[in-house]
Parts: sequence; C-alpha cells; structure tokens
Amino acid sequence: MDVREHGRRGVLALALALITVTAATAACSGSGDAPPERSPSPGGVTPATSPASVPTPPPVTLAEAEKALAGVVGADGVLGAAVPHLDADRRLLQEQTRDGQEALTAAAFNGSAEALPHYTWGTPRLLVPRNQRGPLWFAAVVDREEPSGRVRTAVLTLVRHDGEDWRVSSTSLLDEGVRPPELATDAEGYATALDEEDASLAISPRLMAPLHATSAEEGERGFAAGLIEEGPHTTGFADEITRRREDEKADDCLGYDSIFAASDYPVHALRTADGGALVLYSLIRTTTRTIRITPCGSDIPVPPEARKLAKERFILKELRMVETQLYVSTVPPKGSGRPAKVIGYLGGLTKVTTG
Repeated sequence: MDVREHGRRGVLALALALITVTAATAACSGSGDAPPERSPSPGGVTPATSPASVPTPPPVTLAEAEKALAGVVGADGVLGAAVPHLDADRRLLQEQTRDGQEALTAAAFNGSAEALPHYTWGTPRLLVPRNQRGPLWFAAVVDREEPSGRVRTAVLTLVRHDGEDWRVSSTSLLDEGVRPPELATDAEGYATALDEEDASLAISPRLMAPLHATSAEEGERGFAAGLIEEGPHTTGFADEITRRREDEKADDCLGYDSIFAASDYPVHALRTADGGALVLYSLIRTTTRTIRITPCGSDIPVPPEARKLAKERFILKELRMVETQLYVSTVPPKGSGRPAKVIGYLGGLTKVTTG
C-alpha cells in the first residue's frame, strides 16, 4: 500500500468512525454531540434556521434569484447558438461560470471552433436559502431540452461573490425518472441552508464527497459500504475500474489506475422536508495509463475522448486524464437507517497531460 492510499484510508476511516460514533451516541442518549465547528466553506453553507426564530429579510430574494437565473440562461442561449464563436463570445460564456462549471466550460471550448449545444430551458423552481453568509448562492431545478429534443431535469447552483455578477457554479442532470426531493420551506417559500458540519444528518455535507469518492473507487469493499446507495456513480465506477485493471494485466505494455477525490469547490446543502438534505458537491477523478515497456509508447494512441485536450497523439510514458464531476445527492436524517443516494451528475474531462 503506497503512502497516498494509506493517508486516504486514514482520513476515510476517521470520517466513518465519526459517523458511527455519532449514530451510536444518538441511539443511546436520544441526541448526539455535534462535531467541532468549522468556518464556513467558500460556497457559503450556513447554519439551519431555528423554526422558532422570527423570519429575517433574505439577502437574496426570490425575485432577485429569478432575474439572475433568467439573465444567465438567456445569455447562454444567445451566445451558445453563435457559429462560429468569436473570442469575445467565449469570454462572455466563461465569465458566467466559476468553480467546477468553469472547468467544464473551458474544456468544452479547448481546441474547438464549434458552438456549445443550444439548450431550451423550462420554468425554474427556485431553491433560495433565507439565511446565509457570503458568498451568496441559490439553486434552481429546471427542465433542459437538448437539440435532439430529449428533456432532462437540471439542478443549477449560482454564486455571487462581492463585486461580481451571478455565475453558474455547477450544473447536474438528474438521473432518468428521478424527481427532486421536497424541500423544507417557510411560509414565504424560502429554503433552509445547512452548515457543512450539520450533525442532524446521516452524513454531514462536508463528508459526502470523500465518502462518495471511496465508494466510487473501492465499491462494496470501501469504508462507504452501506452509507451510500449502490449505483452507476458509486459502485458502478468501482466495478469499471476493477474490470479495466484486469484487462490491462493482459497487456504487458500498459498499466492502469483511477482514483477519486473530493474537490476544492464549494459544497452546498439544503434541508429536505423529511429532515434530511439535498447536497451539491463535486469530485475529481484522475485516471492514469503508464507505459511499462518503453518501445510500446509509439504504438499506443491517446484515447479519442482525450485527444482534444492532449498535446501528443501517442502515449510516450504516461497519460493522465482528469475529470471534473458535479453531483447532487440526497442524505437522510440521522437515525433513519437509510443510505445517502446520488440522484444527479454531470461531468467530463477537464485536463489531459502526457509525458
């Protein structure tokens, strides 16, 4: 076991221990001690509002959120349909994004003169927290029609830093047939944002990404077994990695490895009506193919999906492909006995290096 894996297992073991101990304490005493407080993440995840508290004017109103989303989606439709793209158009589109969405948008433009797909957007359902600290943010659930006519439900997160316009931080597409959960809202329709260390959940928002990462990497053998529901974006990835490793063993030339990690991008969470949470976060997947025998390098081409971002056409010594993956998951309340579930995903290659 290398140092990286040992360190990773140590962090995840600690995370699992914290969840297990908290759940056990709740079962014995009826209420668990909250974990130590941390400063809020850059995404502005904030403490839940007490039901007994008097509503305060929200820093972001529903009307402001509706206007901001309409502006971003409207500009996306106009600029996204332009062919060919002018440099100014590309800059404007990228200036509308940040965080994981910015990485995906930049990669889509890299080395391509083609326009991005032109989507048609439906009427949004706004998810705006009443109480939050900066950077300000809100989410929206909206149907997105693709050029083919296929309709998918998207979950968008918009963020505004001081002195900046609203930008899209993430976009995920809900799995087919999945409906977004009902959120806990007040009389005026505002949602409740949760702190990244919220102790009322089966998995705190901060731990959702690293536990998802180990589920995607190690599947049923990992620390997250039983904590996150099996599916294509969790154990499905782990099964794929196992198959590819076995396939590569039959090839003396090429070695294969693929790992997942929580990204540095913001985590956002909102209270659901059942006492759980809707959590928005991202992962980074790094897949490496390494030449074991030097003469093989001139014969192994860079995979088609990576060629647009690669400088070389063939793998010389090593090919490293980095994916940015944006997720939406539901997390049940603590003590429910139910696992968290990944319900939405959007991702793609954002960096390729050869050496």
